[in-house]
Amino acid sequence: MITAPTRRGLATAAHRIPPLTGPILATFCVGTSGHAVAGLLPSLIAELHTSGVVAAQLATVFAAICGLAGPLLAVATGSWERRQLLAVCLLTLSAGDLLVAAAPTYTLLVAGRVLTALGAALTTATAVGLAARTVAPTRSSPAIARTLTGLTLSLLLGVPGAAAVASVAGFRIAMALIAALCAGAAVVVAATAPTAAAPPEQGLRERLAAAARPGVAGVLGGGILTWTSTGAVYPYLALLLGTHRGSGVPIGVYLAAYGLGAVIGTLAAGHLIDRFGPRAVLLGGSGSAAAALFLLDPATANPVTTLLVVAAWGAAAWSAAPPLNAWLSDLGDNRTTPLLLSLGGGIVYLGMGIGGVLGGALTDHAGPTWLPMAAAALALAGCLPLSAARTSPAIRSH
Repeated sequence: MITAPTRRGLATAAHRIPPLTGPILATFCVGTSGHAVAGLLPSLIAELHTSGVVAAQLATVFAAICGLAGPLLAVATGSWERRQLLAVCLLTLSAGDLLVAAAPTYTLLVAGRVLTALGAALTTATAVGLAARTVAPTRSSPAIARTLTGLTLSLLLGVPGAAAVASVAGFRIAMALIAALCAGAAVVVAATAPTAAAPPEQGLRERLAAAARPGVAGVLGGGILTWTSTGAVYPYLALLLGTHRGSGVPIGVYLAAYGLGAVIGTLAAGHLIDRFGPRAVLLGGSGSAAAALFLLDPATANPVTTLLVVAAWGAAAWSAAPPLNAWLSDLGDNRTTPLLLSLGGGIVYLGMGIGGVLGGALTDHAGPTWLPMAAAALALAGCLPLSAARTSPAIRSH
């Protein structure tokens, strides 16, 4: 039985936790849950007695369901209070991860990834919206940026950490720990995040109609090719590096290098947008990602050069997120900007899902060494619609 003094003590402790803690933890959890398969691949292959391509499709299922279910779930939960919605999303993530940890068959593993994806589909957008409510309107942009760092920190700490646990104890223990992390984050959100009423309700047709605004199709088209490029390689990184490396460097170290690059690229892009505008930053990031991917296969002759190239690729790939959001925001208005941002988040997952399918097919037929070249071509192809896309007058010309 919890006594009154204990309840008061818990309330006081919760009050001392910064209100952004919950949203940041939420994005960290969704990033770790979503990308964990890249680090768990060796353990999945060994324990499931399956091929790397089949195991990596667990990442593809997650990304595809996120991209497709997001708009539908946004409509279905449009009237929910935001703190409650974020807590439910995290608990759904936890349930999906637990199912993956306990699943005796590959079919149930896929079912677990589908459940995880349904929880993830709204987590980031809800966390960002909730973070904006914790501060004054003039401070909303820094609060949103801090919340999104949870995604890149998951690549730096969460995914490599899960890989390290899986290498010792197996993927099931790693997924169970991620499930516990998600459940804990739900408790933190429920205890510390502010309540926030649902935004004005929008129908699915109105959400999708925002994509018809001038310039939006080019930005979304270039963005989806950019993220398809990333999704074609990242889930298979363990297979790609495993064909070359004899150094004994754990895959978690390479994933951590990628995550460190992702953090640096995201932060740097945020500063560069103010100076050069989102088009230049997005094109520069896509071109740099293509260059790093071209160098990835030759670099594997030496573990140090591999780490450097993987980090550079992570920085270039994740530098796409801030300018993509900034560009879509500038192309919208007060009514359509939230809708465009939700579409932008959806194409990240959808592109990763498409990339996973393409990467799996190429690996199956030609081997993983062809992945970087194909992904580099996709990144360069994404530059074409971005170069032609219309910009808003609000976007600076440099």
